[in-house]
Amino acid sequence: MIVKMTNRLLLLIFINLIFINCHEPSTSAEPSYEGPPTENIISTERAREMYDAYSQRRVPLIQKYEDSIASDSSNFTPTRYVEYDLKTIKQYIAYIEHEAMQANVDINTLRFYLSNYPNSDKFNNGDAVKYPKRNSFFVVPTMEHEGKNVGFSIEQIDGKYTAVPINRSNAVKEDQQDKTQSESSGDLNEAGFFASNNTAVQGDENSLILNDGTMVPPPGSDDFGDNN
Repeated sequence: MIVKMTNRLLLLIFINLIFINCHEPSTSAEPSYEGPPTENIISTERAREMYDAYSQRRVPLIQKYEDSIASDSSNFTPTRYVEYDLKTIKQYIAYIEHEAMQANVDINTLRFYLSNYPNSDKFNNGDAVKYPKRNSFFVVPTMEHEGKNVGFSIEQIDGKYTAVPINRSNAVKEDQQDKTQSESSGDLNEAGFFASNNTAVQGDENSLILNDGTMVPPPGSDDFGDNN
């Protein structure tokens, strides 16, 4: 009798363990801390030196040009930094990693493109321009494609998540694009990834490009220069 009860008890414990393991929620643990990226961290002194170089060599040129084409007498103040809260950055990293995993592709790098908002209240698609005329940047994840490191987006083609290079060629426009490139800036490399973009999207596109942070000035505080 005692043996039967013991066996039943062990069986119940075994079943409970299986049940718990099967229903235990999956958690994605933070990667273990491996120390700072020493090859990429710069000192405050170097940051200030680089900041000052931009102030001397770029800010006056930007300001002079924008003031020269202004329709009113207002003075243009070039953007000095763009910021995101940490939660947004973590959410963005989690998003692109999830999308890349769905498409079975590895993210190589994050590419930061310098950019400029148009001098308009709206983009071509009708979306509002948050910071007309101001310089900014946007972030593009890259992948390995045909021996090159290229920016990519995700498209659902025939119901399947597919990583597609942003600079994929449009055969219909290839001759025209080659002519435009030769007349303007020469050969195209992967940095100029929009020049040969195929606007005829094959499926539903999931963009992985990050932009629209908080831009300063104005208003805000500047860690290396004057407060605005």
